[in-house]
Amino acid sequence: MRIGLILLACAIEACCIYLASLGDLRSQVLQFWTGFFPAFFCYALAAWLVLRRADGSTYFILGAALLFRLTLWWSPATLSDDIFRYVWDGQVQLAGINPYLYPPSAPEVAHLREALWQSVNHADISTVYPPLAQFFFRAVCTLNPTPAAIKLALLLCDWGLCLLLVRSLVRRGQDPRRVLLYAWNPLPLIEVAGSGHIDALGILLLFLALHALQLRHLTTAVCALTAAFLTKLFPLILVPTFWRRPGDRTLSAWLDPRPRKALLLFPVVVLVAFLPFADAGTQLIAGLRIYIQHWYFNAAAYSLIHYSLSPWDGNAHLHARWFCTAFFVFFALYTQIRSRDPYRATFISLGAYVLLSPTMHPWYLLWVLPFLPFFPHPAWLLFSGLIVLAYEVLMDYIHTGVWQEKTWVLWAQYAPFYIGLIATAYYRRFIKSNESAPSDV
Repeated sequence: MRIGLILLACAIEACCIYLASLGDLRSQVLQFWTGFFPAFFCYALAAWLVLRRADGSTYFILGAALLFRLTLWWSPATLSDDIFRYVWDGQVQLAGINPYLYPPSAPEVAHLREALWQSVNHADISTVYPPLAQFFFRAVCTLNPTPAAIKLALLLCDWGLCLLLVRSLVRRGQDPRRVLLYAWNPLPLIEVAGSGHIDALGILLLFLALHALQLRHLTTAVCALTAAFLTKLFPLILVPTFWRRPGDRTLSAWLDPRPRKALLLFPVVVLVAFLPFADAGTQLIAGLRIYIQHWYFNAAAYSLIHYSLSPWDGNAHLHARWFCTAFFVFFALYTQIRSRDPYRATFISLGAYVLLSPTMHPWYLLWVLPFLPFFPHPAWLLFSGLIVLAYEVLMDYIHTGVWQEKTWVLWAQYAPFYIGLIATAYYRRFIKSNESAPSDV
């Protein structure tokens, strides 16, 4: 193994130690960037070494990835307060109360409030997290109802994903050392080991589904996909990928339901998972309805459409959402019907989702990053570094309480990304055309 990869791992670990030592990152965004961007630069160099020189040992890459995560696990979750809602939901369930029934500010749950309650976000809104996420919160809180315990459980999910990526790469005939493109990326380190986002569980389940589909274990794949949906709802749009069978060559074969009987498990498992919470009635989707209708943040496509409609449309925010949703559904269905590679179809569909979503928190990009070892793409790699600029909003919010985005932050993130996306597409088309052109003899 070349010394370069070892030195880069040491540099990334030094950045992780620095970030963990800062403590409250929310009030030190500039210092956070000072630690994050050097780590990202080292990661990009390491990715180049692995892709160009096939450098390094898979065991070393995985071991370093675990070390990075354990280092940041010691840091408090301050860039996001989602984890405090996880602990709250878990404790509410342990008290025998349906977490969908009451928001944290409701008097019916006042007796459950402890010191952490003041950190719970959107205390006037009922939980938005689906049943499997709720079961996860309850299970961890049964053992230890603290943010550190939930972070550790999600850290293990994230590292388990790294192990699964290695197996999937080998199965697809690709270099397993490419796992570095996800395992060493600083964004998952910050958002899972540092902030503890439940997305780590959903992503692990999604890749279990894809791996099972790759092995042609459709029943296992459908169960894992359903579990991913019950952790974060949007994997529902990936059902067409799991509908496609390897032998589909005609429309009649594609529409034949007989080879897809396992997909009947999807609605059955979903129904069973929601049954324990059914007494909440319409409160099951009360928080989700507010999220879908009103929340937006750091979204380039949505913001552009909303800005274009605003001068003459009083409901521009709703119409922009509907436009983005309709376009995403059409694009995702088209991609999944056309593509025979479930990994590529899922990568493109989830990429479209994060780009068209009205809300684009940095950790939403975690759903796309595990595909980089399979489909290395410079634009997406660059975006995974630039997206932490979105935390600039905290610099004023921490002092004024006003959540106000700045236009330059959107441009700084998305302009280089879209330029890279277009440039990469043209470059690859140019290379492909040159390879297919007849040579002069």
